[in-house]
Amino acid sequence: MRKVLLLFILLSNFLFSQGPSNIATANRDLWKLPMKSTKDFDVASKLEMLVFLETFKDIDVLNESELFKTLGVKDGSSSGVKTWKKQTQDRLVSNFKDLEADALSEVISVKANPTFPELVLATKKLSNELPENLKNWYQNSKSFYKTYILECLRLAAKSNKRTSEINTLDPTEKNGFESKDKSYLLTFDDGPTQKNGHTDKLINILKEQHLNGIFFLSGDKLQQRIAANGKNNVASMYGENWIGSHSMVHKSHQYLPDWKLQIDESNSIIKDVFDFNNKTFYFRPPYGQRSPEIINYLLKNKQPILLWNIDSQDWSEKISSQEVSSRVITLMLLWRKGIILFHDVHPKAAVAVPAINEYFKDCQIKWLKPDEIQ
Repeated sequence: MRKVLLLFILLSNFLFSQGPSNIATANRDLWKLPMKSTKDFDVASKLEMLVFLETFKDIDVLNESELFKTLGVKDGSSSGVKTWKKQTQDRLVSNFKDLEADALSEVISVKANPTFPELVLATKKLSNELPENLKNWYQNSKSFYKTYILECLRLAAKSNKRTSEINTLDPTEKNGFESKDKSYLLTFDDGPTQKNGHTDKLINILKEQHLNGIFFLSGDKLQQRIAANGKNNVASMYGENWIGSHSMVHKSHQYLPDWKLQIDESNSIIKDVFDFNNKTFYFRPPYGQRSPEIINYLLKNKQPILLWNIDSQDWSEKISSQEVSSRVITLMLLWRKGIILFHDVHPKAAVAVPAINEYFKDCQIKWLKPDEIQ
């Protein structure tokens, strides 16, 4: 067993050294059960959570030194890792309580309201009791979660030096885990693009799909769009979608000397264009990196921070549009609630969002409107 773990460490070191190539990707085509009802959603959700837990426990046997070596992190945060692990255990136990009763006995039987140790025991059934038509999905899912859990742990391990979406720093911050079961919010960062570019196409697709969300605008991009097409054109282009700020420039604000100037300049440009009557004006820090000082400054201006817990990774050239939708679908089933991060300056969201909406159309999930954020 020790040799297997050491091999896993060496392999993981290689993966993390490759940058974007370590992004977790799933293949939903391997899921051979129907997705036509709330029960089908819960059966798929239950099995995703069990495979996640099985993989989670495999990685959890690594001691701190081995884990940080695996993650390629020096002087990592022990408390950050422990916090993420504890929160994850609690969230999954809570998620199992939300499963429909008639889904508990399907495929792999799980008792109602299980404890975390009882869930760990249930994962031992996976290798022996899964039907043949789910064996390929199972192998793909295990591979997905090995990489995904390491994604999360790497953020947690680096949280002592670089904050991120992996945890909240203040009770006013929202990351999606506070939402109700099967409720999801769409968000889009970094735009707008030039006229008739990816942003415009995505807005039209959202309208066709009867969906909306929040667009977090970069002040410099907005300034360019206003200069090219006029303030009135920009003010009307987003329809029923809400607008948030992604600051003036896309740089980490945690250690940026002039972060206050960047926030103020972006806010001034955005508020000169858009009406925020009865609307919360959210802020999303670039890369999710911020400090308590930034949070307090924003709150004085009644501008809470909105993070995310489902990252599509659609910015990466290493992941296709189909892989983006499969990744998001898988994480929606795992976490059962959340704020989804896309980027409207890239083309993949326009393909992935309709695919995700179609996949869950019979499952009674709730796409949140911005004014329904908990």
